[in-house]
Amino acid sequence: MIRSEGMSLYQLLIPRESSYDVMSELGQIDSVMIIDHHQHLLSKPFINQVQRCDEILSKAEYLLNQLNQIGQTIEHVYDFKLMLQEFDRVLSFKQIQKHTFINQIEEYITGKYQQVQQQIDTLSRLKSKLQNTIEAKEAMINARKWLGIAYFHSKSSTALDFDEQMIKSYHQHGGMMPSQKFTHFVGVMDAKDYQIFQRTVFRITKGNFMVNQTLLSVSRSCFLLIFPSFSLQSETWRKIKKLCDVLKVDHISLPITEEQWDQRYCDYDKEIIEIENMDKLTNQLLQSILKPLLEDGNAQPSLLFIRFYLVRERTLYENLNKVKMQQSIFLANLWVRTSEIQLLEDILQTIKMKNPHIPAPQIKKNAIANQKPPTFFQTNQFNKLFQLITETYGIPDYKEINPSIFSIITFPFLFGVMFGDIGHGAAILIFGIFLSMNKIFSPRSEQKMLREQRIQLGQQVKKQINSKDFNDEDLNTDFNLTQIIFDLRYMLLLCGAFSLYTGFIYNEYFGLSLNIFGSCLNKTDCTYPFGLDPQYEDLNFRNSYKMKLAIIIGFCQMLLGILCSGFNYIYFKKWINLSIIFPAKLLFFTLFIGYMVLLIIIKWSTFHLDTSQSPSIITTLVDMWMHDGQVTLKTFESADFQFQLQKIIIVICILCIPFLLFAPIIADIIAMLKRKKKDPKSLQEFEMVPQNMNSDSSNDEIISEQSQHSSYIDIIVEHLIETLEFVLGCISNTASYLRLWALSLAHSELAKVLFDLTLKDPIANANLLASLVGMPVFLLSTLGILLCMDSMECFLHALRLHWVEFQNKFYKGNGYNFEVFSYRKEMQKYQEKMKT
Repeated sequence: MIRSEGMSLYQLLIPRESSYDVMSELGQIDSVMIIDHHQHLLSKPFINQVQRCDEILSKAEYLLNQLNQIGQTIEHVYDFKLMLQEFDRVLSFKQIQKHTFINQIEEYITGKYQQVQQQIDTLSRLKSKLQNTIEAKEAMINARKWLGIAYFHSKSSTALDFDEQMIKSYHQHGGMMPSQKFTHFVGVMDAKDYQIFQRTVFRITKGNFMVNQTLLSVSRSCFLLIFPSFSLQSETWRKIKKLCDVLKVDHISLPITEEQWDQRYCDYDKEIIEIENMDKLTNQLLQSILKPLLEDGNAQPSLLFIRFYLVRERTLYENLNKVKMQQSIFLANLWVRTSEIQLLEDILQTIKMKNPHIPAPQIKKNAIANQKPPTFFQTNQFNKLFQLITETYGIPDYKEINPSIFSIITFPFLFGVMFGDIGHGAAILIFGIFLSMNKIFSPRSEQKMLREQRIQLGQQVKKQINSKDFNDEDLNTDFNLTQIIFDLRYMLLLCGAFSLYTGFIYNEYFGLSLNIFGSCLNKTDCTYPFGLDPQYEDLNFRNSYKMKLAIIIGFCQMLLGILCSGFNYIYFKKWINLSIIFPAKLLFFTLFIGYMVLLIIIKWSTFHLDTSQSPSIITTLVDMWMHDGQVTLKTFESADFQFQLQKIIIVICILCIPFLLFAPIIADIIAMLKRKKKDPKSLQEFEMVPQNMNSDSSNDEIISEQSQHSSYIDIIVEHLIETLEFVLGCISNTASYLRLWALSLAHSELAKVLFDLTLKDPIANANLLASLVGMPVFLLSTLGILLCMDSMECFLHALRLHWVEFQNKFYKGNGYNFEVFSYRKEMQKYQEKMKT
């Protein structure tokens, strides 16, 4: 965990005849990372196969969506071995090869897709026809209501004579002349377009119209348009018809006689019944097509297994696209974990034994040419969250010291320094213990249970499933708040424990002081056993104590970061950095900031009758640098000794700056000249076919020689910035740790304010009713403000102190992850993508 796992680069020579079998086995062992040789998409030889798999996958997902719509329960399968064994069973039953099975899968899925699409189109047409029929019937009913009995006494289906009552009503609504002949138009349209239709008709007819409208549904409405009959052959009528076409109005023709109306009603009812029966039969046919897709048959696996197979094929061809193709040989450069080299050799030997009739693959050790190995850390449920925090900032370089190993302790500790309170820390600790011990709370538990039931009931491969295949991390879960809280369980446990510890140090319990051991304030030869004496409730004292404590903690953590940089120099054999830069950084930091810490400790250890006369540390440091080490208020017993010490500190710190600036510049320039003299092209390209297959150079030696510099200006500018950043950072980073003091003080005072506003007076006055009312308010405010909001704030500040103040002393974070060639992980990613 302190350094990433060792990586070895191998070259795999794969004959074209055995390429599919080799890649198929490599994707199952989760141990290799294939280096992509082709930088351009068009140069990839198997891009058509990848596109083919995508097309079939889209059809398979369409079928799965249709299954969801008809209410069929889809049981997702998470066991990798189980799915592979199912395909082996199908392939053995059909007696076909693996790489040709996709042809039958494509034919099967395409056939089902076309059948389902045909039925879906039929259902869509039936639904549209049913809607139109119902709308036409409703429109006729409303039109008959609007037209009244006068419609059946007219001699024409398009011209009407209105009685006096109807003329009066239409005159009130539309303003038409009562002595004129009128015609009508009945239609159905979208309800949202009705206002546009009404306003446009008003402008076209210049107000000589009347329209009635009613809603048939939320989105559809029918209307009756009445206007003078002389307009039928005019430009006005043509404009109205064009408007109806634009707004997609469905015209409804009306019968003339009452008998025809009744017959039309009966026809509509019969048509509705026929459409509903046809819709029911089509749905049954659709279900008969879809349901077999969920069942495993001898001739064909289920749709979920087919989907896994397609993802597997797509992943195989994507990785096959990364290799270099030379005639009938594939050349693949593989990063392999050093601990699993034997596993890779065993797999290749197994392939050779299974297929003796085809050429066997060959593997050789490859020399590295300016290629940095990937980074891989083996994590578990406890440390993976801390590793995630580090990698969010940047992936560690290969074999670089991993900050996560320190963050496991330092992160919760800094959180506890800011959040220190006995009551609040105990609450977080109890919640963390509950999450850690209660496995039923885990969102994965239900899916894990279903998976175990499937294995026990349906398959007989339980004994063959090893721990690697039965991993909780492989279970696909939704991204929700419950999952996030459960993943934080171990961090909450540690943060609560350190908050409880610092709460006892501060002697704070929900903002109040506890008198556990009895005060020693007015007693001689008495020392309070643990933490602060309860009588020290003065804000000025606690303020000074927490501020100086924050400086000491920051000095210790940053000193650890500088020491880690020295260990990196030793490991990568950067001897110039180790012999010049590291001592210069260590001296500058320890003398500059360490002297301030020393003054704090001496001031704490010295008894002052009048605290107002005690020396100010800030004043001492300012005078030291502004007046060449002069001592205004002595902290040591001898002012002369302090003056000489401060002069020495100033001189050494100033002398360290040129070493910090010029030593790395000279070292990088010499290294760049050596590389250019040795191989001018080594910095520009990575040879897929190594020149020396028997090279014994180790990864660590090659990585120590790598550099991104290509000119003198780049080297000078980079190291000038780094020197200024380090020198100024000694001040700014130390000041940044004062957030530990500020947040701790704010947390304490806020807890005290909440108690004073809710419970202090009721408890002091023994008012039971007020106490019962104030207690829920106190608990809810404590939960919402302190345990939720303030804990999040402390978390973010602790994150900043690790990312910036601590890690910048030794951590580059320019690496990249070991992206393993794995069917299992690709299937998990695909399922998560489908859910989003």
